[in-house]
Amino acid sequence: MRRVVTGPAEDGGADIVLDGEPPTVVEFGQYRTSELWVTDSSPPAVAGAADPSARPWELEPPPGGTCFRVVRIAPEAESAGPPAQEDEDPGFLAEHSTSTLDYVVVVSGQVTLTVGDSEVTLGPGDTVVQQGTPHDWRNRGTEPCVLAGVLISTRRP
Repeated sequence: MRRVVTGPAEDGGADIVLDGEPPTVVEFGQYRTSELWVTDSSPPAVAGAADPSARPWELEPPPGGTCFRVVRIAPEAESAGPPAQEDEDPGFLAEHSTSTLDYVVVVSGQVTLTVGDSEVTLGPGDTVVQQGTPHDWRNRGTEPCVLAGVLISTRRP
């Protein structure tokens, strides 16, 4: 996956400051998460020289911050990698909730979102606004599903 980040140029104009693979990609069983950008405040700083996504991966953004990420979910019948060890469990391999407001769009494939006793199957272009409720993502299909999402912390710094 290619990530392009723009920012201020040395001459005061604008430039492409990063172009390449995201620095943080983690795999947990059938999930692969690519961290594209992280902020730690609102409003965020937009002129930093460091890459804030080159940090140890966490499920939630920093308090008061955001995460922009892409998640690939392999079909349940496949394994996209070794299963997570108990001490490596990222907290989202089953029903979970986060202290975030999430904006999610299905880029490709299909995924089933389970919330309480309700389920909905989503396809390309479908969107979800996830408001911190317990939920689970399941790929019961035969093709990988790709989700793009922005997680906004609801925790105060």
